[in-house]
This record gives sequence, C-alpha cells and structure tokens, in this order.
Amino acid sequence: MKKPLLVAVLASLPTAALAATPPEGVPLEVRRGFFTEADIGAFFTLGGENLYSNAQTYLQLGVGYDLTDKVSLGVHFGLGSSAANCFAGYLPGTNVCSMSDNFTVAFGDVTAAYMVPLANRFYLMPKVAAGITRLDPAPVGSGDPGMPMTAPNAGVGIGLEYATPMDHFSVGADFMARYIIGPNIPTFALFPRVKYTF
Repeated sequence: MKKPLLVAVLASLPTAALAATPPEGVPLEVRRGFFTEADIGAFFTLGGENLYSNAQTYLQLGVGYDLTDKVSLGVHFGLGSSAANCFAGYLPGTNVCSMSDNFTVAFGDVTAAYMVPLANRFYLMPKVAAGITRLDPAPVGSGDPGMPMTAPNAGVGIGLEYATPMDHFSVGADFMARYIIGPNIPTFALFPRVKYTF
C-alpha cells in the first residue's frame, strides 16, 4: 500500500510545481522615464540654385525624459551636411557658387513628442523641435566665406516607435523637417532610432 501512494505523490509533484508558476510569466511593462538614443540616417537640403542637395549621412544623439505616458521632452544633437547645393547664387557668367555649396549642418535642439498609441507597444509620434544651427562654412552672407555662421532653427517631424520585448529597448523611425531661419534653408532628415530607457 505504501508503494502506490509514494508513486502517486511523486507523479503529482511536477504538476504542482507548474501550477505555482504563472503560464505567461510577469506582464512586460513599457518603461517610461529617462532615456538616451542614437540615430543614423540620411540628410539633405532643398532650395538653392541646384534645387536640392545630394543625400548625405545624418547622425543624431539625444537624451530625454518621458514626462507622462504620452509626452516626452528631449535634447538632441544632429550632424549632417549639404552637398552640391548653392544658396548664395552663382558668380556672374559662371556656374561657380559665390560661397560654399558644400557645408556641414550641426543642430542643437530641444524636442517635444506626443505618443499616440496605434497598437500594443506601438506608437505614432508627432514632434516639434527648436534650437540653434551651426553652418560651416557659411553658405550665404557677406562675411568671410570660410567662416561658420550660427542661426536659429525650428522644425516638425513624425515618427513611429515600438517598445520591444527586450526590456529597456525601443526602436523606430523618424522624419524631421527643420527650417534654418536667417539663411532660409529647409533641411530634411530621415533616420531609424534606437532608444534605451533606464
């Protein structure tokens, strides 16, 4: 009599152990709070004598904080370049730009985003940005053509973000349009995003 009882108890142990563990584990929460991100994509300008510049590499680094589940603020540094697009006009009777038609564009911006849920862990993110731009060398103006210039910028953008099942990590893609005020240069950047929330 003792052997069948022992066998029955031993057989029921794995079932009892499995019943103590939730079948789907702990639900994964989307992290909100302090975050950092690194982005790399493409950049170009519109306007000028050549109508548009050649697409160039764009790099952006940022830090920010999710104020609520839907609103976040960030500070971003972006670096791109405008290639083969003359904004100062050609020298008389030539196709030579009177100032540089190749210049780097560095942004230091404050960015605000609003997260609109599209599906579980998937968001549409309209954005606004404003800050300072450094153009090196200056593409317009009457000063030394070899010197950089600084001007304000303002922009809008749209992005998609997915909070991955890997805790802390989100991925997405953004399209940002910024207008450099003063030299009157529209710029555009398209880039995938990798975000880490602490």
